[in-house]
Amino acid sequence: MIDRYFLQEMKNIWGEDNYYAKWIDVESAVLKARNDNDLAGRLEKLEITPEEIREGEKTSGHELNSFLDIICRRLGEGSERIHAGLTSSDVMDTARILQMKESWTAIFRKLEDIRAALAALAVQYKKIPICGRTHGQFAEPVTVGLKFARVLKRAERNIERMKQAETRIMRGQISGAVGTYSLISPAEQKKILDILGLAPAPDSSQVIPRDTFAEYLFILSLVSAMAEEIAIEIRLLSQDCIKEVTEPFVSTQTGSSAMPHKKNPVICERICGLSRLVKGFVSTGLSNIALWNERDISHSSNERIILEESSALTFYILTKLKFVLENINVHEENIAANMEKAGALLFSSGVLKVLLESGASRSKAYGSVKNIFQSKDLDREAVKKKIMENFTVSEEKLNEVMDMDHYLKDIEEIYREMEIS
Repeated sequence: MIDRYFLQEMKNIWGEDNYYAKWIDVESAVLKARNDNDLAGRLEKLEITPEEIREGEKTSGHELNSFLDIICRRLGEGSERIHAGLTSSDVMDTARILQMKESWTAIFRKLEDIRAALAALAVQYKKIPICGRTHGQFAEPVTVGLKFARVLKRAERNIERMKQAETRIMRGQISGAVGTYSLISPAEQKKILDILGLAPAPDSSQVIPRDTFAEYLFILSLVSAMAEEIAIEIRLLSQDCIKEVTEPFVSTQTGSSAMPHKKNPVICERICGLSRLVKGFVSTGLSNIALWNERDISHSSNERIILEESSALTFYILTKLKFVLENINVHEENIAANMEKAGALLFSSGVLKVLLESGASRSKAYGSVKNIFQSKDLDREAVKKKIMENFTVSEEKLNEVMDMDHYLKDIEEIYREMEIS
Protein backbone atom coordinates (compact mmCIF):
# COMPACT_ATOMS: atom_id res chain seq x y z
CA MET A 1 0.00 0.00 0.00
CA ILE A 2 1.53 3.33 -1.03
CA ASP A 3 1.90 5.85 1.75
CA ARG A 4 -0.13 8.56 -0.03
CA TYR A 5 -3.46 6.88 0.74
CA PHE A 6 -2.44 4.89 3.83
CA LEU A 7 -3.76 6.85 6.81
CA GLN A 8 -2.13 6.20 10.17
CA GLU A 9 -5.08 4.39 11.74
CA MET A 10 -5.02 1.84 8.92
CA LYS A 11 -1.23 1.58 9.07
CA ASN A 12 -1.54 0.63 12.73
CA ILE A 13 -4.04 -2.10 11.86
CA TRP A 14 -2.52 -3.51 8.66
CA GLY A 15 1.18 -3.11 9.38
CA GLU A 16 3.16 -6.35 9.68
CA ASP A 17 3.94 -5.51 13.31
CA ASN A 18 0.25 -5.77 14.15
CA TYR A 19 -0.21 -8.91 12.06
CA TYR A 20 2.53 -10.74 13.93
CA ALA A 21 1.29 -9.36 17.24
CA LYS A 22 -2.03 -11.01 16.39
CA TRP A 23 -0.16 -14.31 15.90
CA ILE A 24 1.09 -13.97 19.45
CA ASP A 25 -2.47 -13.15 20.60
CA VAL A 26 -3.75 -16.36 19.00
CA GLU A 27 -0.99 -18.57 20.38
CA SER A 28 -1.41 -16.94 23.80
CA ALA A 29 -5.19 -17.53 23.75
CA VAL A 30 -4.55 -21.23 23.07
CA LEU A 31 -2.28 -21.42 26.12
CA LYS A 32 -4.79 -19.56 28.30
CA ALA A 33 -7.58 -21.90 27.23
CA ARG A 34 -5.32 -24.75 28.39
CA ASN A 35 -4.66 -22.99 31.71
CA ASP A 36 -1.01 -22.48 30.77
CA ASN A 37 -1.15 -18.87 31.92
CA ASP A 38 2.49 -18.51 32.95
CA LEU A 39 3.73 -19.49 29.49
CA ALA A 40 1.04 -17.28 27.89
CA GLY A 41 2.28 -14.33 29.96
CA ARG A 42 5.89 -14.94 28.94
CA LEU A 43 4.85 -15.22 25.30
CA GLU A 44 2.89 -11.95 25.41
CA LYS A 45 5.99 -10.08 26.58
CA LEU A 46 7.91 -11.04 23.44
CA GLU A 47 8.44 -8.48 20.71
CA ILE A 48 9.20 -10.03 17.34
CA THR A 49 9.95 -7.79 14.39
CA PRO A 50 8.98 -8.48 10.78
CA GLU A 51 12.67 -8.25 9.88
CA GLU A 52 13.50 -11.15 12.20
CA ILE A 53 10.78 -13.30 10.69
CA ARG A 54 11.92 -12.45 7.15
CA GLU A 55 15.48 -13.42 8.04
CA GLY A 56 14.40 -16.79 9.43
CA GLU A 57 12.16 -17.37 6.45
CA LYS A 58 15.22 -17.23 4.17
CA THR A 59 16.32 -20.52 5.74
CA SER A 60 13.04 -22.31 6.42
CA GLY A 61 11.00 -20.97 3.52
CA HIS A 62 8.04 -20.87 5.92
CA GLU A 63 6.83 -17.70 7.60
CA LEU A 64 5.09 -19.26 10.59
CA ASN A 65 7.90 -21.76 11.27
CA SER A 66 10.33 -18.85 11.31
CA PHE A 67 8.07 -17.17 13.88
CA LEU A 68 7.94 -20.33 16.01
CA ASP A 69 11.73 -20.82 15.82
CA ILE A 70 12.23 -17.31 17.22
CA ILE A 71 9.76 -17.99 20.04
CA CYS A 72 11.41 -21.28 21.00
CA ARG A 73 14.87 -19.70 21.11
CA ARG A 74 13.66 -16.80 23.23
CA LEU A 75 11.41 -18.66 25.65
CA GLY A 76 13.34 -21.86 26.08
CA GLU A 77 11.68 -24.09 28.67
CA GLY A 78 8.03 -24.84 27.94
CA SER A 79 8.14 -23.43 24.42
CA GLU A 80 7.41 -26.90 23.00
CA ARG A 81 3.84 -26.48 24.27
CA ILE A 82 3.26 -23.52 21.96
CA HIS A 83 1.35 -24.32 18.74
CA ALA A 84 0.64 -27.88 19.88
CA GLY A 85 -2.16 -29.39 17.78
CA LEU A 86 -2.46 -26.31 15.56
CA THR A 87 -1.83 -25.74 11.88
CA SER A 88 -0.41 -22.58 10.33
CA SER A 89 -3.79 -21.42 9.06
CA ASP A 90 -5.32 -21.62 12.54
CA VAL A 91 -2.95 -18.83 13.51
CA MET A 92 -2.66 -16.90 10.26
CA ASP A 93 -6.33 -16.91 9.26
CA THR A 94 -7.55 -16.08 12.73
CA ALA A 95 -4.99 -13.28 13.02
CA ARG A 96 -6.15 -11.91 9.68
CA ILE A 97 -9.75 -11.94 10.86
CA LEU A 98 -8.69 -10.01 13.96
CA GLN A 99 -7.12 -7.38 11.71
CA MET A 100 -10.25 -7.27 9.59
CA LYS A 101 -12.36 -6.81 12.73
CA GLU A 102 -10.31 -3.78 13.80
CA SER A 103 -10.52 -2.38 10.29
CA TRP A 104 -14.27 -3.05 10.11
CA THR A 105 -14.81 -1.04 13.30
CA ALA A 106 -12.84 1.94 11.97
CA ILE A 107 -14.64 1.91 8.60
CA PHE A 108 -18.03 1.54 10.29
CA ARG A 109 -17.30 4.61 12.41
CA LYS A 110 -16.40 6.64 9.31
CA LEU A 111 -19.53 5.45 7.54
CA GLU A 112 -21.65 6.66 10.43
CA ASP A 113 -19.92 10.06 10.10
CA ILE A 114 -20.92 10.09 6.41
CA ARG A 115 -24.49 9.21 7.35
CA ALA A 116 -24.63 12.14 9.77
CA ALA A 117 -23.19 14.58 7.21
CA LEU A 118 -25.63 13.47 4.50
CA ALA A 119 -28.57 13.65 6.91
CA ALA A 120 -27.70 17.23 7.81
CA LEU A 121 -27.46 18.26 4.14
CA ALA A 122 -30.67 16.42 3.24
CA VAL A 123 -32.58 18.38 5.87
CA GLN A 124 -30.86 21.73 5.25
CA TYR A 125 -31.60 21.72 1.51
CA LYS A 126 -34.84 19.73 1.53
CA LYS A 127 -36.93 22.53 -0.03
CA ILE A 128 -34.35 24.14 -2.34
CA PRO A 129 -35.43 23.29 -5.93
CA ILE A 130 -32.81 22.37 -8.52
CA CYS A 131 -32.94 21.19 -12.13
CA GLY A 132 -33.19 17.43 -12.26
CA ARG A 133 -31.09 15.94 -15.04
CA THR A 134 -31.15 12.65 -16.90
CA HIS A 135 -28.49 11.79 -19.50
CA GLY A 136 -26.88 15.09 -18.49
CA GLN A 137 -29.85 17.09 -19.79
CA PHE A 138 -32.63 19.07 -18.11
CA ALA A 139 -35.44 16.95 -16.68
CA GLU A 140 -38.14 17.61 -14.08
CA PRO A 141 -37.24 19.60 -10.95
CA VAL A 142 -35.99 17.91 -7.78
CA THR A 143 -34.51 19.45 -4.65
CA VAL A 144 -30.90 19.73 -3.56
CA GLY A 145 -31.80 17.96 -0.34
CA LEU A 146 -33.30 15.02 -2.20
CA LYS A 147 -29.98 14.40 -3.94
CA PHE A 148 -28.30 14.04 -0.55
CA ALA A 149 -31.24 12.13 0.93
CA ARG A 150 -31.02 9.40 -1.70
CA VAL A 151 -27.33 8.78 -1.03
CA LEU A 152 -28.09 8.90 2.69
CA LYS A 153 -30.29 5.84 2.25
CA ARG A 154 -27.43 4.06 0.45
CA ALA A 155 -25.19 4.86 3.40
CA GLU A 156 -27.80 3.54 5.82
CA ARG A 157 -28.14 0.30 3.85
CA ASN A 158 -24.38 -0.13 3.99
CA ILE A 159 -24.45 0.42 7.74
CA GLU A 160 -27.12 -2.27 8.01
CA ARG A 161 -25.12 -4.60 5.74
CA MET A 162 -22.07 -4.17 7.94
CA LYS A 163 -24.06 -4.92 11.08
CA GLN A 164 -25.60 -8.04 9.58
CA ALA A 165 -22.42 -9.33 7.96
CA GLU A 166 -20.20 -8.90 11.00
CA THR A 167 -21.48 -12.08 12.65
CA ARG A 168 -20.80 -14.03 9.44
CA ILE A 169 -17.38 -12.60 8.70
CA MET A 170 -15.70 -12.23 12.10
CA ARG A 171 -15.11 -15.92 12.74
CA GLY A 172 -11.87 -17.69 13.58
CA GLN A 173 -10.69 -21.26 13.50
CA ILE A 174 -8.53 -23.45 15.71
CA SER A 175 -9.46 -26.78 14.17
CA GLY A 176 -6.20 -28.43 13.13
CA ALA A 177 -4.61 -29.66 9.93
CA VAL A 178 -7.74 -30.34 7.85
CA GLY A 179 -10.41 -28.97 10.16
CA THR A 180 -11.28 -32.29 11.85
CA TYR A 181 -10.03 -31.36 15.34
CA SER A 182 -7.78 -34.42 15.33
CA LEU A 183 -5.36 -32.87 17.85
CA ILE A 184 -7.76 -30.40 19.46
CA SER A 185 -11.48 -30.31 20.19
CA PRO A 186 -14.41 -28.11 19.16
CA ALA A 187 -14.92 -27.25 22.83
CA GLU A 188 -11.32 -26.12 23.14
CA GLN A 189 -11.63 -24.08 19.96
CA LYS A 190 -14.64 -22.26 21.42
CA LYS A 191 -12.72 -21.41 24.61
CA ILE A 192 -9.82 -20.05 22.56
CA LEU A 193 -11.99 -17.97 20.26
CA ASP A 194 -14.02 -16.64 23.19
CA ILE A 195 -10.80 -15.20 24.56
CA LEU A 196 -10.14 -13.56 21.19
CA GLY A 197 -13.71 -12.23 20.89
CA LEU A 198 -14.55 -14.33 17.84
CA ALA A 199 -17.11 -16.98 16.97
CA PRO A 200 -15.94 -20.24 15.34
CA ALA A 201 -16.21 -20.85 11.61
CA PRO A 202 -18.08 -24.18 11.71
CA ASP A 203 -17.25 -25.19 8.15
CA SER A 204 -13.50 -24.55 8.16
CA SER A 205 -11.22 -27.04 6.44
CA GLN A 206 -7.57 -26.16 6.88
CA VAL A 207 -8.64 -22.58 6.21
CA ILE A 208 -11.54 -20.31 6.99
CA PRO A 209 -13.86 -20.45 3.94
CA ARG A 210 -12.87 -17.78 1.47
CA ASP A 211 -16.43 -16.63 0.78
CA THR A 212 -16.07 -14.95 4.19
CA PHE A 213 -13.23 -12.82 2.86
CA ALA A 214 -15.02 -12.24 -0.45
CA GLU A 215 -18.05 -10.88 1.41
CA TYR A 216 -15.79 -8.53 3.36
CA LEU A 217 -14.34 -7.22 0.09
CA PHE A 218 -17.77 -6.96 -1.54
CA ILE A 219 -19.25 -4.89 1.28
CA LEU A 220 -16.24 -2.54 1.18
CA SER A 221 -16.82 -2.21 -2.56
CA LEU A 222 -20.46 -1.23 -1.94
CA VAL A 223 -19.36 1.37 0.60
CA SER A 224 -16.80 2.77 -1.85
CA ALA A 225 -19.35 2.76 -4.68
CA MET A 226 -21.72 4.80 -2.51
CA ALA A 227 -18.95 7.35 -1.97
CA GLU A 228 -18.23 7.35 -5.70
CA GLU A 229 -21.91 8.01 -6.46
CA ILE A 230 -22.04 11.24 -4.49
CA ALA A 231 -18.55 12.25 -5.69
CA ILE A 232 -19.63 11.91 -9.33
CA GLU A 233 -22.75 13.99 -8.65
CA ILE A 234 -20.62 16.75 -7.14
CA ARG A 235 -18.22 16.60 -10.09
CA LEU A 236 -21.08 16.88 -12.58
CA LEU A 237 -22.69 19.79 -10.74
CA SER A 238 -19.36 21.61 -10.45
CA GLN A 239 -18.79 21.86 -14.22
CA ASP A 240 -18.43 25.26 -15.82
CA CYS A 241 -21.80 26.67 -16.94
CA ILE A 242 -23.43 24.65 -14.13
CA LYS A 243 -21.47 25.39 -10.90
CA GLU A 244 -24.36 24.47 -8.61
CA VAL A 245 -22.42 22.39 -6.06
CA THR A 246 -18.64 22.36 -5.58
CA GLU A 247 -16.23 20.61 -3.26
CA PRO A 248 -14.26 22.80 -0.81
CA PHE A 249 -11.34 24.73 -2.31
CA VAL A 250 -9.19 26.61 0.19
CA SER A 251 -7.62 29.97 -0.58
CA THR A 252 -4.07 28.61 -0.78
CA GLN A 253 -5.06 25.70 -3.02
CA THR A 254 -4.14 25.66 -6.71
CA GLY A 255 -5.75 23.88 -9.64
CA SER A 256 -4.07 23.45 -13.01
CA SER A 257 -0.32 24.04 -13.22
CA ALA A 258 -0.90 25.78 -16.56
CA MET A 259 -4.26 27.54 -15.99
CA PRO A 260 -4.32 29.35 -12.65
CA HIS A 261 -8.04 30.10 -12.82
CA LYS A 262 -9.09 26.48 -12.37
CA LYS A 263 -10.68 24.91 -9.28
CA ASN A 264 -10.56 21.25 -10.19
CA PRO A 265 -12.70 18.79 -8.14
CA VAL A 266 -9.62 16.77 -7.28
CA ILE A 267 -10.89 15.19 -4.06
CA CYS A 268 -14.03 13.84 -5.69
CA GLU A 269 -12.02 12.65 -8.69
CA ARG A 270 -9.65 10.86 -6.33
CA ILE A 271 -12.57 9.19 -4.57
CA CYS A 272 -13.87 7.93 -7.94
CA GLY A 273 -10.47 6.64 -9.01
CA LEU A 274 -9.76 4.77 -5.78
CA SER A 275 -13.27 3.32 -5.69
CA ARG A 276 -12.48 1.57 -8.97
CA LEU A 277 -9.61 -0.23 -7.25
CA VAL A 278 -11.73 -1.35 -4.30
CA LYS A 279 -14.42 -2.68 -6.64
CA GLY A 280 -11.80 -4.46 -8.72
CA PHE A 281 -10.44 -6.42 -5.75
CA VAL A 282 -13.79 -8.20 -5.38
CA SER A 283 -13.06 -10.27 -8.48
CA THR A 284 -9.84 -11.58 -6.93
CA GLY A 285 -11.66 -12.34 -3.68
CA LEU A 286 -14.26 -14.37 -5.55
CA SER A 287 -11.52 -16.29 -7.36
CA ASN A 288 -10.02 -17.24 -3.99
CA ILE A 289 -13.12 -19.15 -2.90
CA ALA A 290 -12.41 -22.35 -4.85
CA LEU A 291 -9.20 -23.85 -3.44
CA TRP A 292 -7.76 -27.32 -3.97
CA ASN A 293 -9.20 -29.96 -1.64
CA GLU A 294 -8.87 -28.91 2.02
CA ARG A 295 -6.56 -26.03 1.10
CA ASP A 296 -3.86 -24.56 -1.06
CA ILE A 297 -2.11 -21.21 -0.70
CA SER A 298 -3.03 -19.61 -4.03
CA HIS A 299 -5.15 -17.13 -2.06
CA SER A 300 -2.45 -16.20 0.43
CA SER A 301 -0.22 -14.00 -1.72
CA ASN A 302 -2.97 -11.82 -3.17
CA GLU A 303 -4.82 -11.49 0.16
CA ARG A 304 -1.78 -9.75 1.61
CA ILE A 305 -2.53 -7.04 -0.92
CA ILE A 306 -6.29 -6.96 -1.45
CA LEU A 307 -7.42 -7.11 2.19
CA GLU A 308 -5.05 -4.38 3.29
CA GLU A 309 -5.60 -2.13 0.29
CA SER A 310 -9.39 -2.51 0.17
CA SER A 311 -9.58 -1.64 3.86
CA ALA A 312 -7.12 1.24 3.74
CA LEU A 313 -8.59 2.73 0.56
CA THR A 314 -12.18 2.50 1.80
CA PHE A 315 -11.15 4.24 5.01
CA TYR A 316 -9.32 6.92 3.04
CA ILE A 317 -12.27 7.41 0.65
CA LEU A 318 -14.68 7.89 3.56
CA THR A 319 -12.29 10.25 5.33
CA LYS A 320 -12.06 12.45 2.25
CA LEU A 321 -15.80 12.27 1.57
CA LYS A 322 -16.51 13.37 5.15
CA PHE A 323 -14.32 16.45 4.60
CA VAL A 324 -16.10 17.25 1.32
CA LEU A 325 -19.61 16.87 2.75
CA GLU A 326 -18.89 18.89 5.88
CA ASN A 327 -17.43 21.75 3.83
CA ILE A 328 -19.43 21.53 0.60
CA ASN A 329 -20.47 24.64 -1.32
CA VAL A 330 -24.07 24.85 -2.54
CA HIS A 331 -24.39 27.82 -4.89
CA GLU A 332 -28.07 28.70 -4.67
CA GLU A 333 -27.74 31.69 -7.00
CA ASN A 334 -26.36 29.45 -9.78
CA ILE A 335 -29.07 26.87 -9.13
CA ALA A 336 -31.73 29.56 -9.57
CA ALA A 337 -30.05 30.91 -12.72
CA ASN A 338 -29.90 27.45 -14.30
CA MET A 339 -33.56 26.86 -13.53
CA GLU A 340 -34.39 30.14 -15.21
CA LYS A 341 -32.31 29.07 -18.19
CA ALA A 342 -34.14 25.74 -18.39
CA GLY A 343 -37.43 27.62 -18.34
CA ALA A 344 -40.47 25.63 -19.40
CA LEU A 345 -38.35 22.59 -20.34
CA LEU A 346 -38.74 21.37 -16.76
CA PHE A 347 -42.49 21.00 -17.29
CA SER A 348 -42.76 19.13 -20.61
CA SER A 349 -43.79 15.85 -18.96
CA GLY A 350 -46.61 17.59 -17.07
CA VAL A 351 -47.87 19.31 -20.21
CA LEU A 352 -47.85 16.01 -22.11
CA LYS A 353 -49.87 14.38 -19.36
CA VAL A 354 -52.49 17.16 -19.44
CA LEU A 355 -52.85 16.83 -23.21
CA LEU A 356 -53.30 13.07 -22.99
CA GLU A 357 -55.90 13.50 -20.25
CA SER A 358 -57.75 16.00 -22.47
CA GLY A 359 -58.25 13.30 -25.10
CA ALA A 360 -55.45 14.08 -27.54
CA SER A 361 -53.78 11.13 -29.25
CA ARG A 362 -50.35 10.27 -27.92
CA SER A 363 -48.65 10.72 -31.29
CA LYS A 364 -50.10 14.22 -31.82
CA ALA A 365 -49.60 15.33 -28.22
CA TYR A 366 -46.03 14.00 -28.02
CA GLY A 367 -45.07 15.46 -31.41
CA SER A 368 -46.49 18.88 -30.59
CA VAL A 369 -44.90 19.05 -27.14
CA LYS A 370 -41.58 17.94 -28.63
CA ASN A 371 -41.66 20.67 -31.31
CA ILE A 372 -42.75 23.39 -28.90
CA PHE A 373 -40.29 22.54 -26.15
CA GLN A 374 -37.37 22.08 -28.55
CA SER A 375 -37.91 25.57 -29.97
CA LYS A 376 -35.90 28.53 -28.77
CA ASP A 377 -38.82 30.25 -27.03
CA LEU A 378 -39.10 28.59 -23.63
CA ASP A 379 -40.98 31.37 -21.85
CA ARG A 380 -43.79 29.73 -19.86
CA GLU A 381 -46.51 32.04 -21.11
CA ALA A 382 -45.39 31.65 -24.73
CA VAL A 383 -45.33 27.86 -24.39
CA LYS A 384 -48.75 27.86 -22.77
CA LYS A 385 -50.15 30.03 -25.56
CA LYS A 386 -48.85 27.67 -28.27
CA ILE A 387 -50.33 24.67 -26.48
CA MET A 388 -53.75 26.31 -26.18
CA GLU A 389 -53.67 27.34 -29.86
CA ASN A 390 -53.31 23.69 -30.91
CA PHE A 391 -55.34 21.85 -28.28
CA THR A 392 -58.55 22.25 -26.36
CA VAL A 393 -57.18 22.09 -22.86
CA SER A 394 -57.84 23.61 -19.45
CA GLU A 395 -55.67 26.65 -18.76
CA GLU A 396 -56.01 25.94 -15.06
CA LYS A 397 -54.50 22.47 -15.51
CA LEU A 398 -51.69 23.89 -17.66
CA ASN A 399 -50.91 26.45 -14.98
CA GLU A 400 -50.83 23.68 -12.41
CA VAL A 401 -48.31 21.51 -14.27
CA MET A 402 -46.18 24.51 -15.20
CA ASP A 403 -45.71 25.49 -11.58
CA MET A 404 -42.65 24.34 -9.59
CA ASP A 405 -44.71 23.37 -6.56
CA HIS A 406 -46.54 20.72 -8.57
CA TYR A 407 -43.34 18.70 -9.01
CA LEU A 408 -42.17 19.07 -5.44
CA LYS A 409 -45.51 18.65 -3.67
CA ASP A 410 -44.62 15.18 -2.36
CA ILE A 411 -41.14 15.94 -1.03
CA GLU A 412 -42.36 15.82 2.57
CA GLU A 413 -43.97 12.43 1.95
CA ILE A 414 -40.80 11.15 0.27
CA TYR A 415 -38.81 12.21 3.32
CA ARG A 416 -41.29 10.49 5.63
CA GLU A 417 -40.95 7.30 3.56
CA MET A 418 -37.18 7.63 3.86
CA GLU A 419 -37.58 8.25 7.61
CA ILE A 420 -35.62 11.50 7.38
CA SER A 421 -36.67 14.34 9.62
